[in-house]
Amino acid sequence: MNKQGLLFENLPPPADRPIRFRTPDRPVWTENKAKLIERYLYYFVMITKHGAYIDGFAGPQYPEKVDAWAAKLVLDSKPPFLRKFWLCEQSKEKLPALHDLAASSMQKGRTIKVVFGDFNENLKSILESGAITEKMATFCLLDLAYLRM
Repeated sequence: MNKQGLLFENLPPPADRPIRFRTPDRPVWTENKAKLIERYLYYFVMITKHGAYIDGFAGPQYPEKVDAWAAKLVLDSKPPFLRKFWLCEQSKEKLPALHDLAASSMQKGRTIKVVFGDFNENLKSILESGAITEKMATFCLLDLAYLRM
């Protein structure tokens, strides 16, 4: 019968003291998720040359960290082919930042609507408004942790 060998033979000796990790100041995925969305939408508009953007939970998760705010990165993205935006938020505390963002991001031919309330209840009226046609490329950002099925 063969003896089983070691899985890893040349491991360094254990540390003489525990390794300590600094707690990040925000979840690691927040900033990376925002940058991934920004990059995806860049390719989205390069292909479609137009479009609409619906963000189900658009308020800033960390107001002092604009590089982690997906809605801001999308509104600032170039080329500015996306023309219609719905920024939905149910937190009253985040609404002023969204209104400021909408006002600072207005350009000719662009509409930005800040929608207060439960996204699950507001989505139907957004879709039924007729502002998004069958031929309009539309990107909808949902955070399923908050979405009720």
